Amino acid sequence: MNMNNRMIIMMAVGILPALSACADDQNATSNSSIVHESLTQKTSPNNAKQTISEKEQVNMWITINGNRFEVMAEDNATAHAFAAQLPLTLNMEDLHSNEKHAQLPNPLPTNASSANTIHNGDVMLYGSSTLVVFYKSFLSSYSYTRIGRVSQPDKLADVLGQGNVQIEFSRDER
Repeated sequence: MNMNNRMIIMMAVGILPALSACADDQNATSNSSIVHESLTQKTSPNNAKQTISEKEQVNMWITINGNRFEVMAEDNATAHAFAAQLPLTLNMEDLHSNEKHAQLPNPLPTNASSANTIHNGDVMLYGSSTLVVFYKSFLSSYSYTRIGRVSQPDKLADVLGQGNVQIEFSRDER
């Protein structure tokens, strides 16, 4: 299906935010499921809950089949809101042999912009609730909100492999 027909169908149906990331097929749906979900909030010595500050450095990690990768988080509301949902384990579906994607349990704030170039290791949000981990670099006209980037993505494609994969997202506690 060419780009013009795809755009017309997406606009006519009005479900662009509900589509899976970069889906070619208007009938594509995400069968991704959340395996484990729990919220982690920091506590002070007196057990008062604290929220993640916009100024706080967020250290995130993804773990795939025992391989751990550091994610350098963006300093934005989306990355902070995502970190507040961690730890989280998602079954992520492969799309176009260059990305893994899954629906998040809760939507995140967005500030999407045209990515132009997607880089191996980019962790981004499509719409308000589709998390995408890219493992190959390519040009794109789609808009995403940046969450972070895997700091050493060289082996990411090998570890993610082909097909669907379970990815654990976590963050360091200070």
